[in-house]
Amino acid sequence: MCLASVTACAAATSDPPTSTVTTTTAVASTVATTTEPLMPPPSGEIRVECDATAISASYGERVKVETCTSTWAMGDTDRDTWNCPKEGCRDTRLYQLRDGKWTNTAICLRELPLTKWRSSCYIPNVGLATIDRIPPRDVACILWPVNSLPRYATETGCPLDDRVVLASLQEKCDGYFESFSLPLVKCNQGDLVRRAQVRLRALGYVRNVDIYFGTEMALGVHRFQKDNSLTPTGILDDDTWERLAP
Repeated sequence: MCLASVTACAAATSDPPTSTVTTTTAVASTVATTTEPLMPPPSGEIRVECDATAISASYGERVKVETCTSTWAMGDTDRDTWNCPKEGCRDTRLYQLRDGKWTNTAICLRELPLTKWRSSCYIPNVGLATIDRIPPRDVACILWPVNSLPRYATETGCPLDDRVVLASLQEKCDGYFESFSLPLVKCNQGDLVRRAQVRLRALGYVRNVDIYFGTEMALGVHRFQKDNSLTPTGILDDDTWERLAP
């Protein structure tokens, strides 16, 4: 689907902001600063059963919607799927019910959370999507699977299913990859991992110290986060590192 806007899709690979976007303008020695949030505030909508027939009729084209709320939906059109590989489309359309009609607000990359709207969503033949083209925070948690992944939990504010988190932390690593900076995630390796393990063992959360971030360490980090009122993702992020103080 990126055929519609090569420039926009290329921009989608750039690093997005992680907190807020700040714009500063100096006029006659006076500096005015405005702060723009990364996504709209919660709306209170809940997940509902998708009515693909009604959405397609309103939109004017057959739509294969996957997840819906009362005024938002995500999915692809028949034409979109013609350009997608067997494993599915890399990017997907967002639809919104506006003034009684369903419209396509943006196309977004599935592997990125919707909060990163400056790099993950675009409008064909126009450019990157603005914040009014993506759903509110709670709706994004419902519609967009990536928003609920543990590694994005702090950024998105989506609730975590602890059973899903624990299951993911116990999955086997196919290999280990060197990491020299935070966050550390399962299947990382290196001296930074070892330093964290030394402290975790001293506190009783792991038994072994090596350079591999495996299942034991992931579960230990998860328990440490729970015990210290941190978001229990099993990912060693900045907040966890600061509390752990290895």
